[in-house]
Amino acid sequence: MKVLVICQYYWPEQFQITDICEELVSRGHRVTVLTGLPNVNLEGLSNIIPAEYKDRANWKQEHNGVTIKRCHEVSRKTGLVNRMRNYYSYWKSANRAVLSLDSEFDIVFAYQLSPGMMSEAAIRYKEKTGVPVVLYCCDLWPESLKAWLKNRFKVVVNHYGKVCRRIYQGADQIIVQSPDFSEYFVKYHGIDLEKIHFIPQFASDELLEKKLIKKHEGINLMFFGNMGSVQGINYMLEAINLLKKEHGLVMHFVGDGECFEESKRYVKINDLSDKVIFHGRRLQSEMEEYYKISDLCILGLDDSNLIGSTIPSKLQGYMAAGKPVLGAVGGGARTIIEESCCGQVVPFGDPRAMAVSIKSFMANDVCWDHCGENGRTYFKTHFTKTAFMDSFEDILIREFSNSYGWEKDEYLQR
Repeated sequence: MKVLVICQYYWPEQFQITDICEELVSRGHRVTVLTGLPNVNLEGLSNIIPAEYKDRANWKQEHNGVTIKRCHEVSRKTGLVNRMRNYYSYWKSANRAVLSLDSEFDIVFAYQLSPGMMSEAAIRYKEKTGVPVVLYCCDLWPESLKAWLKNRFKVVVNHYGKVCRRIYQGADQIIVQSPDFSEYFVKYHGIDLEKIHFIPQFASDELLEKKLIKKHEGINLMFFGNMGSVQGINYMLEAINLLKKEHGLVMHFVGDGECFEESKRYVKINDLSDKVIFHGRRLQSEMEEYYKISDLCILGLDDSNLIGSTIPSKLQGYMAAGKPVLGAVGGGARTIIEESCCGQVVPFGDPRAMAVSIKSFMANDVCWDHCGENGRTYFKTHFTKTAFMDSFEDILIREFSNSYGWEKDEYLQR
């Protein structure tokens, strides 16, 4: 198939869409990606567009067999206004760029993260050519926008809600990363349940067979990734404050985000400098060393709204590394932790419950036995890239075949 992929983020940014596209190429498909200018999740850089992309001659590239076409994008800097400028710039430039593409593609794949509007270009191409659209939803919109704006600017939320509804209703098939998303699409966007498919995100399996253990003193708790309000960073710090007299206990934060500076202030005010270490954003190549000194990995996600139904990708990373998990979560993440027996779950926003669970871990409670191994076993069954790609490719082929009135076997023969 000739596949047109729509996503604001792509290589050299570190998102799974790059792996998906390159795997499609390895399976014999031809892939073209319409994306923005790299400035997010770049190793060694933060929210800066590399100098070479200021030359429009570099806006068309070939990388590992994938054709990349780039659109104008304002870099993603901190602050509400800057973030909206970033979202708006790609949204509008992609909508213009897609109309100039030839009618050469067999199917459009929209990989939708935040913002939800990034996928509208896929619907524009469908309206122009009649080519079917398969959309993979990793982040619910406008629900994520509501959580971010904290009930402010309701006119803005309503506007983008209408835009996203038009996108979701325009897609021929929708794949969701959490089973809880299905009810939302049916109830709030009027999507036929038969059009919705659940395929969880995959994670790198390079850590699965590695012995990620390094001798160290005390107990190291680890949190990896974005330090935002929805992750409940403040509750984690409150739990550590309750345990400040516990000898040898240290909480590590590997990442940054909107709560980074606020968290450092909390640590200073509460005299927790010997209990909390902030490592900032680190290179992907360094993660293995951090996992080696990890005893217990912490996960948090506010489940007071629909965002809590998301399955954070860091959960799969923790499981692949074979580390026990303490999750202050609900929804799909809670289900996975309980089904896999890879750790414990406590209510989000309850630092006392988190502190009790941490003390249980420190006391070598039998309930924590084999949690790391259990997580790896569950990962091998559910979260490998091969399992994801087999299910995903099957949906692409079926939708492509349906558009030509073929059976899937007929497509495979051709």
